[in-house]
Amino acid sequence: MADRKRILILDDSPIALAVASEALAARGHQVATAGDILEFQELLDSFRPELVLTDLEMPDLPGHEVVRVLKGDGATEKIPVVIFSARPEAELEALAEEVGADGWLSKDEGPERLGELMDELIEAILW
Repeated sequence: MADRKRILILDDSPIALAVASEALAARGHQVATAGDILEFQELLDSFRPELVLTDLEMPDLPGHEVVRVLKGDGATEKIPVVIFSARPEAELEALAEEVGADGWLSKDEGPERLGELMDELIEAILW
């Protein structure tokens, strides 16, 4: 299993937040969740995540823009960011590369695979 990390999840769906949070916490990660960009910004400063997982379909700031903002800021550019969506995997992979995300996860994999896939990402590309 990958080292335990502080993971901040941004998603406007309370159900998606609960499912992702539970799946990652069950694998030993410390998880904080944000339902909007203001809450996300507060947690970014106070929680100091080692990894950010962001949904792409956000009403106030799309996830791909969240990636661009984080990667363009000297204070947050080194935090790995993973995009998280139900879009087709080929589209997610291309978008992750285009916006500078460190990886991507498909919501279509289901909650039972989320923790395992996140651990694989952490081991393969992040640490």
